[in-house]
Amino acid sequence: MGDYIRRILIAAIMLLFISLLFLGGKHSQAESLSLSERTKAWTWPSEGIITDTFNTRNGTHKGIDIAGDLGDHVYAVDEGVVTKSYYSQSYGNVIFVKHENDLETVYAHLNKRLVKEDQLVKKGELIGEMGNTGHSSGVHLHFEIHNKEWTVTKVNAINPILVLGNVQVGQTVKIAEQEDVEEVVTEPSAESIHSPKLDLLKEEEKKLEQEYIRKNMKKIELNLEETDSEYTTIPYKKASIYLKSSKYLIEDKNEEYT
Repeated sequence: MGDYIRRILIAAIMLLFISLLFLGGKHSQAESLSLSERTKAWTWPSEGIITDTFNTRNGTHKGIDIAGDLGDHVYAVDEGVVTKSYYSQSYGNVIFVKHENDLETVYAHLNKRLVKEDQLVKKGELIGEMGNTGHSSGVHLHFEIHNKEWTVTKVNAINPILVLGNVQVGQTVKIAEQEDVEEVVTEPSAESIHSPKLDLLKEEEKKLEQEYIRKNMKKIELNLEETDSEYTTIPYKKASIYLKSSKYLIEDKNEEYT
């Protein structure tokens, strides 16, 4: 019995050791990438006017503020798992999202929270509404980024401008949308269409044209001796047939069919 328990304990220790190696390797890989590489697909969390930036208020403001209207949409900047969704005395309605790139984002002063703890969210997914809850002096979103995890002292805080782009107070930001790709449709020309019916019509038209020319050639031959001009012109659709009396040469010029 003792030997059986000993084997179970050894197996459990080995499993724990392997898990720690796997987690450590995953974190090391995320940390080895630069901040821009880890966040290159991120989007803005909301639209509005920048009212405050990172490290203001004597270095205590560890995020960025985006002002808008009550109820404006707030989105997850990237795929992740909601680690916290609750009401804080300072943050008001706040949501924390942990991302696979080992970063955690904070969305504060919300009017409404639309996601729950442990919920998986996608990039650009609606997670809340902009509000004026907690220690807030107006409707806005307070957004923070933290390396690895958020702490009370905010020692891991990262300037959101380094991730989202260089913005200044008073500047309006918008969430980028995918550009519409205009589909170019080229209509096939009559020459590129192949069908038995069309080929038959073309053949019939060609026969009619040949018959028209044959009949008019006889009239031309009868009238050639009566004209003093070296050339005789006969209209044919939008083209002209030029005949030289000395050689009876037929020459089609500027042929245009309606």
